Amino acid sequence: MVTLKDIAKHANVSTATISRYLSSNIVVKKETEEKIQRAIKELGYVTNVVAKSLKHMETFNVAVILPKINNLYYSEMTSGISQILGQHHYNLYIYEVDNLNLSEIEIIQLMRENMIAGIVFIGLFSDRSFKDSIHDVMSWNIPAVYANRCIPYDGFPLLYPDLTKASQLGAEHLLSKGKHKIAYVHNQLPDDLLDHFIDGFKQASHSDDTPTMIEIKEGMDLAKDCIPHLLRNDIDGVFVLNEMSAVHLTKALVDCQISIPKDMAVLSLGNSLISQISTPELSCVDLQNRELGIRSAEMILSQIRKEAFAPVTVLEPFIVERKST
Repeated sequence: MVTLKDIAKHANVSTATISRYLSSNIVVKKETEEKIQRAIKELGYVTNVVAKSLKHMETFNVAVILPKINNLYYSEMTSGISQILGQHHYNLYIYEVDNLNLSEIEIIQLMRENMIAGIVFIGLFSDRSFKDSIHDVMSWNIPAVYANRCIPYDGFPLLYPDLTKASQLGAEHLLSKGKHKIAYVHNQLPDDLLDHFIDGFKQASHSDDTPTMIEIKEGMDLAKDCIPHLLRNDIDGVFVLNEMSAVHLTKALVDCQISIPKDMAVLSLGNSLISQISTPELSCVDLQNRELGIRSAEMILSQIRKEAFAPVTVLEPFIVERKST
């Protein structure tokens, strides 16, 4: 087994210098760092992470807890987290709630037993999971971030997109395209979240008018149930508050031979690869999912290092225009 003494001899520096350098306790000259790194590589030295963690009572493992990973929505956020953690030599562990078959309390306890250095909780806007049990995490002095949940501040760090601004931008975009009868289509969002979108619409229209609200229920046939509703109300612009639903609605409109965007423009909330490969390509309000992941990781690292951080971070959305509007 290669030791610190072996590296020191190979790099022609003291063992103490090697030890402090690997512990990030000193900054050495670039020439010395290059010699140390070359010695580590040539000798094949591997840090004993477990021993180091036990000695200092710390780990370099950060957990992401989310419903599931098999969609672009969550994978974009997780990719941003992974990017930042990798740059700082932290390990990323992903826990899918849907597959764990454990209660919230059991999952939180699992994090504690595995000596997790920090936790990022990711959910949909309407997701309220872990809202109460996160206080246990904080009481154990485990850094945590509650990401992508648009809720009032309750003592733990929050990070989410500005949904009111997203609605305002979306409505303004459709209005600028000459669309005057606008409908918002959503997947059974709770009233407190819909209020954000209604407020944004009012700001865009400079009135107290509200858009036509259409709820997509489980098993609904869009061609038979949703599109006739849109046509009866003379809707010429649709803002769909779920990207996958926007893709399905676009397909249903095309199948019904409704011209997009001439007869009806379609705008999606969320911007991932599926909007780019939709037919026609979907215009979107981009919520900065990857940036949300990046900021979440930076916030976790700030807490681990006892550095200052903002208790609430709200990301600014922006319009990405494509063929559907």
